[in-house]
Amino acid sequence: MKLKNLRVNNIEHPLGFQIMPLSFSWTVEEAGEAKEQQSARIRIYENVETEADMEGKKAVYDSGEVTDADSLDYSVNVELKPRTRYQWSVEVTADTKEQVSAESWFETGKADEAWEGQWIAPEQQTSSAILRKAFVYDGSAKSARLYMCGLGVYECYINGEKAGDEYLAPGYHSYDFHLQAQTYDVSALLKEGENEIEIWLGEGWFKGRLGFDGGFTDIYGDKLYAIAELYAGEECLVKTDTTWEVLESPIRFNNIYDGEVYDARQQKCRIAGAKLLQESPKECGEIFDRYSLPIKAKEIFSIKEVLHTPSGDTVLDFGQNLTGWVEFDCRISAGKGIRLTASEIMQDQEFYHENLRTAKTEFLYLSDGKEAHVRPHFTFYGFRYMKAEVVQEVRNGEDVTLRCEESLSDEEWKTQFQAVHLRSDFDQIGWIETGDQKVNQLFSNALWGQKGNFLDVPTDCPQRDERLGWTGDAQVFSETACFNMYMPAFYRKYMWDMRAEQSILDGAVPNVVPWLKRGMVAEYGACPWADAGVIIPWNVYCHYGSKTLLAEMYPGMKAWVDYQRRQEEAEGGLHLIKGGFHFADWLALDNEQPGPFGATDPLYIASAYYFRCTKIIADAAEILGYEEAPEYKKLAEEIKKAIRAAYFDESGACCSKTQTGAAIAIVFGLIEDTAQEEGDRLHQRVAENNGHLNTGFVGTPLLCPALTKTGHYKIAVDLLLNEDYPSWLYSVNLGATTIWERWNSVLPDGKMNPEGMNSLNHYSYGSIGAWMYGDVAGIREAEPGFRKAVIKPNPDARLKYVDCKMETAAGIYESHWKYEEDGSVTYRFHVPFGAKALICLPDGRTETVAAGDYTY
Repeated sequence: MKLKNLRVNNIEHPLGFQIMPLSFSWTVEEAGEAKEQQSARIRIYENVETEADMEGKKAVYDSGEVTDADSLDYSVNVELKPRTRYQWSVEVTADTKEQVSAESWFETGKADEAWEGQWIAPEQQTSSAILRKAFVYDGSAKSARLYMCGLGVYECYINGEKAGDEYLAPGYHSYDFHLQAQTYDVSALLKEGENEIEIWLGEGWFKGRLGFDGGFTDIYGDKLYAIAELYAGEECLVKTDTTWEVLESPIRFNNIYDGEVYDARQQKCRIAGAKLLQESPKECGEIFDRYSLPIKAKEIFSIKEVLHTPSGDTVLDFGQNLTGWVEFDCRISAGKGIRLTASEIMQDQEFYHENLRTAKTEFLYLSDGKEAHVRPHFTFYGFRYMKAEVVQEVRNGEDVTLRCEESLSDEEWKTQFQAVHLRSDFDQIGWIETGDQKVNQLFSNALWGQKGNFLDVPTDCPQRDERLGWTGDAQVFSETACFNMYMPAFYRKYMWDMRAEQSILDGAVPNVVPWLKRGMVAEYGACPWADAGVIIPWNVYCHYGSKTLLAEMYPGMKAWVDYQRRQEEAEGGLHLIKGGFHFADWLALDNEQPGPFGATDPLYIASAYYFRCTKIIADAAEILGYEEAPEYKKLAEEIKKAIRAAYFDESGACCSKTQTGAAIAIVFGLIEDTAQEEGDRLHQRVAENNGHLNTGFVGTPLLCPALTKTGHYKIAVDLLLNEDYPSWLYSVNLGATTIWERWNSVLPDGKMNPEGMNSLNHYSYGSIGAWMYGDVAGIREAEPGFRKAVIKPNPDARLKYVDCKMETAAGIYESHWKYEEDGSVTYRFHVPFGAKALICLPDGRTETVAAGDYTY
């Protein structure tokens, strides 16, 4: 028996995170004959490094042996000190009396301790700057910590070595409400005697270009800022103040959309007359310990092929559309450079990136003649391809041009260049493999859509001049996201930002979070974008089972429902949404009128989501023991009654006679009494559409679940396996490695769709993944966190087999089914320690089982 996944607030070994409220979780694996936890004991120790250090030391918290310790969410109320390491242990006793224990740690950041360091900013406005300070260290301390924040984005170096392994810190958040401080263990970077610390600053989301149509700059501030404190033991060795030096930066230019220019010939010399201002970021929130997971390098790709285009360009193909950058070993002479330009697709065998709109997506490195390992610092790219050029900088007076030089050999490109995938630091917990390789590629495409777009915020796309946290995209994909990856800490930060933005919108949720308060994305309250404020927290709770996190998110959830209630009552009541702009079934194909809006009545969709969100609030309030639960339960029933009266005929049929209209009615539970008949009508509509879907952002996640729920699983699999437009496998057949924004972002001849809005990494339609986990493999939670599950697989001979593994909050579930040569089907299931499952087979057999392995 082993204890694994020891987490504090859903993070393993959190260093300097926002730690309150405090919650612990763990799983038991390799349990043998043991089936469930009988009791557990949790202890917390202060300022200990190892298990041996705990011997004889009094715990600052000791639960004693408790029989109701929830391994999904054990909440502890204990006062914690700032800048302090805590060791914690959990000891589990199983029903077999076997005991097992494990230890882990967490460490607080600055918390509410006042900062000794000052916010400082270079007086001169620049795209990048380096701040430097020399200091002396006597080498006596056992450990050292750096607490800091830089705006827009930053990297910190001590004696030439980078602090930490994260990039693009402090990330993208609602800076006008809170600024996030990071904590780094820099014990190994200090040396006895003379030391040097440098803070490199770039524009990032804080200061750089952001938004459509050229975007805006200086959205949150017009300067670069930094604050830092370096501690050795309890001594503050260095803190930011105006005695620091300002150095010339080799980064000539940087922003998120356009890339970076790095001139290695630029010496990091002190700028004569440069002044540092003691100035806090204006119109920004206070600085707190971080919520954001660090952005890290998670995977590396070698060049799959070096392409040479008919026009003479050299293009590096990495074989996967990904988010990150390209790193390389530079071995070219001084004054020459490497220019890389990112794209997602080739056109007529030529390099193409016009679908990225105004984003230049370039990286230019100018060599000083020394060998160096090179990467960008303050930008990232969404790409599969990089046009690669060797260039020579030519100066003619004040004019500077780049002249293309002779290229490197294919072997030099392949051996010296690699792509690095960046995302927030979460990992995969769900895997599906079928006997159909195209379906497997689709699953991979949806997974990579999530990997590429979950870089501190759930963006719509990672490549063009947008990369914003669109709430609608995040909402429709959130269930699939929770199946694929371990997401609670990521969503905790996103929902913090959302609640902050709601606080100045009377509870409404903006179209993008963080909210760009300028330009076309400044609107708020549109269905189903704003419904992310309720549906994402609910999906997080259902998947991971943390009441502590649900309670933290609940005020924002309730605020959105209350906002809608006030709006609909002001418009005459009757508990229907009667007006306002709504994206509704965005990019559906069923509207005869041109444009991106679907044919399903947007006010029906908005009212249905109003019902769904209100019902979730009622359920959440009941779970949390809040007294308003009956009020919201009653309101939900009144909304449903009003919807039935307004949008369904006397026979119970939905008046929005679209695939999406029927799917909403079935999945949202608007018509339990006539769901089967609506399912039959939905089946007929799909059949009449030549067996194809025509749904958009709303209908697509609901379509196959609605068909399956009403006994039409075969046609749901038909939709999965369709290969012509519109279908999921249409893009697979055209070589997609991520999900596209439109069903036909690329036309059958390989040309980009001329209608625009053609991101090739836009994950919303990857929401089919939740149905693959929950209905094809057949694993769904019966209780939050999968403490209880229903395993109800739906085999189909066309898929041959399905192998599914899910590392849920309760432990590992597995569901396998396979068609044998004689046509029979073999089923194998695994239920984790401490869990129970209701197994339902297609032949009608049911069995409730405890932890263990089962074959049928």
